[in-house]
Amino acid sequence: MARRDRTTALPRPRPRAQAKQRGVSLNESQQLRLVWIVGGVLIAALLAFWGWRWYDANYIHPNKTILQVGEEKFPLKYYADRLFLAAQAQAGGGGTNLTILQQTLLTDLENEAIVRLIAKERGITVSEEEVTNEIAEQLGVPAGGAGSSFDTLYRQRLRSVNMSDSHYRRLTRAQVYATKLTDQLKADLGDTGEMITIRKIVAASEADAKAALDRVKAGEDLGTVAQAVSTDLNSRQKDGLDDPTPTRLLPDAVRTAIEGKPSGSEVLGPLEVAGNWWVFRVETRDPNGTYSETNKSQLGQFALEDAIREKRSQVTIKRNMTSDDFEWANEHAGD
Repeated sequence: MARRDRTTALPRPRPRAQAKQRGVSLNESQQLRLVWIVGGVLIAALLAFWGWRWYDANYIHPNKTILQVGEEKFPLKYYADRLFLAAQAQAGGGGTNLTILQQTLLTDLENEAIVRLIAKERGITVSEEEVTNEIAEQLGVPAGGAGSSFDTLYRQRLRSVNMSDSHYRRLTRAQVYATKLTDQLKADLGDTGEMITIRKIVAASEADAKAALDRVKAGEDLGTVAQAVSTDLNSRQKDGLDDPTPTRLLPDAVRTAIEGKPSGSEVLGPLEVAGNWWVFRVETRDPNGTYSETNKSQLGQFALEDAIREKRSQVTIKRNMTSDDFEWANEHAGD
């Protein structure tokens, strides 16, 4: 009988199974390549993220328009530069409330743009030469080119305020516009107008003012009482008589109280004026009084404020200042 072959029942070697990744078979080389690809993508994404952060912080965010008045736009970087300058200007005043300073600056920028609009409507222009001459006047030297005293001092000024030439010239241009517009408004006012002369008693409290008023009502001369008890030393030396003043320059409360009232013996008050109490009367009204140069300057400033207030209601103003923008401006003021 033929001998039958027998199996040994030993397991035969089988090919090694390939690793599987989500149902896809990968050998070791493919796995390594996948690791490199994933790592490269992550690195690229990280670089792109930080690159975008850098680009946003240095280009996009600084150039964001945070204020627009009519057609004029103000970028965040200009606001930050002006914030540093405003903080410098107030540093000697014993401390600055940052929140108030930030909001005040926005209003100042709005007013500067409004002034420019009013000036252009009135035919006022400002040339680059006028801007340069204004900078030179502020520096106390004549305008000049490279190597001049003007060039040296101007460079020093830019470094001290950490501002670019273009931003500093923009600020100065706004100042020149304001000066030229104010001068024009002053000229429009003329040299004469109503002047009011007030005789007054100034008291620190309403009770003191009432006591003074009682003395006048009892028959004492207002000037005599003023000389005795008034806390305003300037008018007290003149029996309570103030210098003739343009009506517009009187305190608002006084101007309202005397409206339509002729000069004469009627005594008014007690009236609270800037924390004090007045008892007073209109001594004289001169419809053609002559303005002093100080009067003209003060009236010109009031005329400018009135013009800005009127124009503000007519122009579109858009603020786009977020908390992040304020934070960026604070961090980069003076950069």
